[in-house]
Amino acid sequence: MNVFSLRVLPTALNRHHFLATFLLCACMLFAATALAAPPAKSAPPAKTQGPAKPQVLVLPFDVEISGSSAYLRNGLASTLASRLATRANVAAVAEGAASEQMAKSLKTGDHAAFAQQLRQSGADYLIIGSLAPKGSQFELIAYLFTQTSGQTPKRFLQNFNTVDDAMSAIDELAWDISGAVFNKPRPEMKSAPTQPGGTSLLHTAHPDKAYRAGRYAGTSTGLEIGGPFELVSTLRSKSLPFEVMDMNAGDLDGDGKEEIVLLTKSSLIIYRHDEGQFRMVATINLPAHIRYHSVTLGDLNKNGVQEIYISGNNQDRPDSTALEWNGKKVTFLFQHVPWYLRTMGALGEEPVLLGQSNLAGNLGDNGVYRMTLNADNTLTEGARLNLPKGLNIFDFIQADIEGGQSKVTVAINSRNRLQLYDTAGTLRWTSPDTFGASSNFFGSLTSPDNSAMSEKETTWLRTRIVVADFDGDGINDIMVGRNRLEIVPFMPNLRYFNGGSISALTWESNSLVRLWESRKISGYIANYQVVGASKGSTEYRVYFVEAETSYPFVFWQATSTYLNCYTIKVKSHDRDYLKDQPSLFPNDQPLPPDEQGN
Repeated sequence: MNVFSLRVLPTALNRHHFLATFLLCACMLFAATALAAPPAKSAPPAKTQGPAKPQVLVLPFDVEISGSSAYLRNGLASTLASRLATRANVAAVAEGAASEQMAKSLKTGDHAAFAQQLRQSGADYLIIGSLAPKGSQFELIAYLFTQTSGQTPKRFLQNFNTVDDAMSAIDELAWDISGAVFNKPRPEMKSAPTQPGGTSLLHTAHPDKAYRAGRYAGTSTGLEIGGPFELVSTLRSKSLPFEVMDMNAGDLDGDGKEEIVLLTKSSLIIYRHDEGQFRMVATINLPAHIRYHSVTLGDLNKNGVQEIYISGNNQDRPDSTALEWNGKKVTFLFQHVPWYLRTMGALGEEPVLLGQSNLAGNLGDNGVYRMTLNADNTLTEGARLNLPKGLNIFDFIQADIEGGQSKVTVAINSRNRLQLYDTAGTLRWTSPDTFGASSNFFGSLTSPDNSAMSEKETTWLRTRIVVADFDGDGINDIMVGRNRLEIVPFMPNLRYFNGGSISALTWESNSLVRLWESRKISGYIANYQVVGASKGSTEYRVYFVEAETSYPFVFWQATSTYLNCYTIKVKSHDRDYLKDQPSLFPNDQPLPPDEQGN
């Protein structure tokens, strides 16, 4: 056999056998290697990060002690931040250029800058505080504000004897905040350390709050079962995603059904109360550069459709607009007139239009005038009202609340005291408690009167004084709000609210006496109005707007509000029940001489 013939190229069948044998051997080799190799280690599970720590910003303390105590300004803040970070497991920051600038902006009244700086800081909590003499002792106060909606600000207090005890007091204050706010109390309660002279460090509740809580615990509100008034029903809207500056209610288009008007920062929104719900029927856009104060209603041109008067500020200048809504379309009567405007009148009576071009306390004419709406929708200034000195256009009402023919002036003064003046202008009565406080103010955050360089204090508006027959006796009464105002002593232009309610009051025995008061809510009541309380009525509806937060205007702003309606029924009664009602929540604090009525 020819050897050469044995080494010829393989046939196709031979190639298939070769490839199959090769692949089989390769697979056997791979399997053997895999079995011989040790098992691979699994990757460790990824670490999960816990929730981010709350961010707490502590501003430098306001120290009102002369001498060499300036170091406490930053020392108290940094010590408090350090203690909170350790005890409450928070990320607390006290030092740095940002906190110094924020403290300066807040102290000087540069509210626009402060609001922007607070938002940029990313803080969840803000603490401001002060150290000041208090009688023979010293007082350390801290105010804690949180961005969480529905939580009211908290106030913490420590008293001590000497400046040398300030650091011990801030340590106690840190424990108070850690336990009350972050649920991290002191592990073991010990008696407070005794200071030289035998006085212990104290953590006390606000004395006025403690007094009122004890004095009025269990006091009836007039709306209980079996009382002279019955709360028939309540309705609360879903969360509304805007901030309301003011509200009102009435029959806008003359169809016999009331509408509710909400004035926001950039629009007028109209609702109807239908079949147990609030239904939005119209939205009217407004210029966003105006800071709006008030919306009032009145058919001054007698066309059967109520005018809607909107008052506000363009910087420090008054700016008002009037329009009508007939159920289908909007007609603007005038825009941007240089007056603050509002209507005034008891429910069921013909209202009058009032105007003021310059606020009380400013140079020039600051009177309040009756205004006439002319046929061409221009305004004519009329007679000047005879008012007590210092009142602005939103501070008062003139009406007959005694059942006679003369109209008295019921006003809220600069200290938020309710006052009654007779027709001669004589002060007859002043409330011992406060009413009508609001978060709205004249001007804007960037206007000259509210700027850091202005020497003027912020001029605040009051919530509405409503005149109607709330007890069905045919004589007018009043309804007014009771937002519980809190003022930071070392920053008098900074205010917040610890809840609010609405009170109906009647004139009895030379004093205003409560008919009923709504349940106190935790939020802030922007404003209110009544529908259906004409003279002799036995059932009416109270509408009011509740803000989700009661914080100062320069802090975190309310992102939502709620529209409410309370239906109240007047039951058969006599006026003897007024003997059991408190004469406007008296307290033991004497009134200033200029507030003690005759």
